[in-house]
Order: sequence, then C-alpha cells, then structure tokens
Amino acid sequence: MHTILKVVRRAAIVLAGLLLLAILLMAVTPQGRTAFRTMLFIPQVLPAFPVKPQEWVTGDPVRHEIEFPIAEDTASADLYLPSGPGPHPAVLFFLGVVPPDRDESRVVALADGLARSGVVVMIPWLQSQIEHRISPGDVESLVRGFQYLHAHESVDQDRVGVGGICTGASLTAIAAQDERIRDDVRFVNSFAGYYDAVDMVRAIGSRSRFHGELSAPWDPDSLTMRIFTSQMIEGLTDPEDRELLTRALVDRGEWREEELESLSRAGRAVYGILEGGRRDEIDALIADLPPSMMDLLAEISPSTGIEDLKARVLIMHDRADRLVPSEESRRFADALGEDAETYHTEFSFFQSEVQVHVDGSEGVGFLGFVREAFKLYLHMYNVLRELS
Repeated sequence: MHTILKVVRRAAIVLAGLLLLAILLMAVTPQGRTAFRTMLFIPQVLPAFPVKPQEWVTGDPVRHEIEFPIAEDTASADLYLPSGPGPHPAVLFFLGVVPPDRDESRVVALADGLARSGVVVMIPWLQSQIEHRISPGDVESLVRGFQYLHAHESVDQDRVGVGGICTGASLTAIAAQDERIRDDVRFVNSFAGYYDAVDMVRAIGSRSRFHGELSAPWDPDSLTMRIFTSQMIEGLTDPEDRELLTRALVDRGEWREEELESLSRAGRAVYGILEGGRRDEIDALIADLPPSMMDLLAEISPSTGIEDLKARVLIMHDRADRLVPSEESRRFADALGEDAETYHTEFSFFQSEVQVHVDGSEGVGFLGFVREAFKLYLHMYNVLRELS
C-alpha cells in the first residue's frame, strides 16, 4: 500500500509539474497565449457549453452603434471594443443577406467572444440586408467600412482582417481584392460563402452539388431560392419578362402557361433555371442568359478577381448547408492553390449546434461533437494567430 501511495504521489507531482509547465508556456509564448485565448473563445460561441469561462477572466466589451461614410451617404454598424487599452487587432465582419438584428444572440455571442479575446469587431448593417438581395454596391461599402476600421484610434493597422457568413463571406472576399485595401487586409475568413455565382445558379437549377467529377442531389433552402429568384428576375432587361416572372415565381399569383410564349429567350432561360432541370439542361439555359446578367453574376463572384486577393484565406463550411453547398468552398480553396497557405475546414455540426444556416443534418453524438469542436478550435486558433 505504501508503495502504491508513493507511486500515486509521484504521478501527481509529475502531472502538476506538466500542468504548471503548460500554463507557463501559455503565459510566455505567443503560441501559448493564442491557444489559451482560443480555448476561452470556443465555449463563448457554442450554446452547448452552459459555462462561459471567458467571462470570468475578461472585462465586458463596449458596444457602440456607429455611422461610417459610404459612396454618397452613411451606413450603420456595430463596433465592439475590448475593455483593455489598445491598440487592438480588428476584424470587419459582414453577415450578408441575414436580416439586420443587432441583438440576435449568435451575432452578439460571436462579437462579444472576439472582443473579449482582444479584437475590435465592426459589423456593418446595409440596406441590401433589409431587402434580402445581393448588391454589387455592397462591395464598395465594405471597402469604405474597412478603411474606417483600419483608421480607428483603437486599432493596430498591421492586424486587421475581414470575415463574413454566406453571401457576406463572398462579398468581403471581393472587397479584400480591391486595390485600395488589399495590401492592408491581413486575412479573409470565409464562412459558408459561395465562390462563383454562376456555379451557384448551376447548383440551384440542377438541385445538385458538385466538385470535379463528383455530383450529388442538393435541396436548396427556400431563402436561397428566394434570393436568387429575385436576383435573376431583376437582371432581366425586358420589363414584361420581369412582370410575368415576378407574378409567377415571386408572388405566386395567377398566370397562364401560354403566357410563357411571350417571354424573351432570356426570360425563358431564367424561368427554366429557377424551375429546375438536369445539369446539361441548366448549362444550356445559362448559355442563353443575357450578357448584362452574366456581368452581374461576375461582379458578385470572388472568382472574378481571385488573382488580386493578397490576404491569407481561412475557409469554413458545414457539409449539411442548404443555403450554399460546401463544394463552393472547396472550389475557393482549389483556386487559391497549395502555395497560398489556405486553411480549409469542413464541419458536420454547425447546422445542429449553432444553427448558422438551416438545419440539414441529423446532429452529432458526444464523440462527434468533441471532434467537431476540436476542428473549430484549430480553425479559430489560426484566425486568432493572424490577429496576434
């Protein structure tokens, strides 16, 4: 018994020593401090964690509603400032077509968690979000927002990145390509964005997800259908086409099949794409879209100016996403190439655990949750390392 107790005591001393060493490494090395901040951040944003230890050791951030200048007006934003003295790293985070709700719990948890990690967070709220549409003009507003944030007195100008969710991820990636700011953008964190709007149209029309030679059925969410239906109808130049297709596909009002014969070739292409068909049929219809619409799709695609993107890119996507297929993020990562130091993470639990988008998954068990949470930890470690 004495020998057993002696072994246990020695083991306890060794474990205590290792724990102390780990704490010291966290305290004195940049990697350790980043790892510690990441460990505190994860419970802050995952509802499954009832305890939020980050709140025990950090001061409350200060949240301001601000106005910042855009092309010919001003736009609104929330600015979260850490409690400690600056200058701080910062991130401009755009939520895209998500309707403006400053007090939505997931938005607040994310911004609060980052601010408690010592990061200034700016969340713009733009008119397009109220209208549920993707606006090329938002790219200019995001560039202006980044310039505002970059120049803020609380911000370290060498450590400023951008990020977004869904369409917001795509538009911030485009903004980061702009020559006015691209050399100042430290990183882009793209969460569930699309890479190429034409491929999104192809996925919506064919009700499929695809990457390389692989293809599988995909059921797009009603919000995706609503946004791209309005986007494509608005892109038509013939007012009679727009009136009929709005009545038939948006308002779901009364109309006659023979009215389709009055549509222009472009109008029939839009109708056929939105009604759905085989991939080869959708490809043929895309070829009938007018140049003005193809130009619009190019304007809202990160793929168009990908060679102008200088920042490091970190990509997140849930495989069960019904708003944007995760294959869009795979194409984004592929386009950047192996030399770009891209960090790409696919998850299987965001839809069920965080509900960022519409749930298309069965959820995960305990071990699956631990695995996915660790993947989130590694991804956020890389994000916070860029801000360290």
